[in-house]
Amino acid sequence: MVEKSFGGPLDESGVRGYFAKPRSGPAPLVIVFMEIWGVNDHMRLVCEKLAGFGFAAFAFDFYDGAVFDARTELQAAAVKLKSLGDEAIMDAFARTMGFFKTRKDVVADRLGVIGFCNGGRLAFLAATRHPQDIGAAVCFYGGGIDNPNDRLGRSSVLGGVPLLKAPLMLCYGAHDPSIGPDEHARIAEALSRANKRYTLSVFPDVGHAFMDKAGPAEERATEIGWRMTRNFLASALAESP
Repeated sequence: MVEKSFGGPLDESGVRGYFAKPRSGPAPLVIVFMEIWGVNDHMRLVCEKLAGFGFAAFAFDFYDGAVFDARTELQAAAVKLKSLGDEAIMDAFARTMGFFKTRKDVVADRLGVIGFCNGGRLAFLAATRHPQDIGAAVCFYGGGIDNPNDRLGRSSVLGGVPLLKAPLMLCYGAHDPSIGPDEHARIAEALSRANKRYTLSVFPDVGHAFMDKAGPAEERATEIGWRMTRNFLASALAESP
């Protein structure tokens, strides 16, 4: 059984978002970095899926309730994201971690992060900024991790790789025009040269955002992606202090 709640602010620090957890006992915490669209139905389903795996999951809402339509509002979502910048989002993430450290229904010192698209980049960045706190990081098609021609103007986050302590799992679609094999290679080279633990998987026959799209290839990739995520988080967080 899964317990769900949505709202905000949840405390005086302004932390808000969507929370799902197993009903039985405290669970390791996974903080979800949302896509550029906000805490939408897909992000809620991600939290519920993770709760079904036995994790407490929280999609923290650094848009303060704003949600954008993925079909028609890319420009508006991009403006919103740029108006915040990495530092404001990382500040919100730090407040979120602080909020959950006070709760008894999660095991906050066994913390993982997961992100999708822009959220994948942010999960990567968070793991470099908070290496002592984060025990695992999952990045699905993390756009802008290292793209000199990034259309949203996001800077590379590979400079923080030497600080990483958490194992990483990075997943991409082979037909994703926005994240090419050259970017995969730069990320893998940076991590390998820095002696970091990671897996990088490329899923055939799918493009960007395959975890939120219909179609036979996408359904297969999503099933495999969730199975990999469950096993990875269970293993990595079990090893955390």
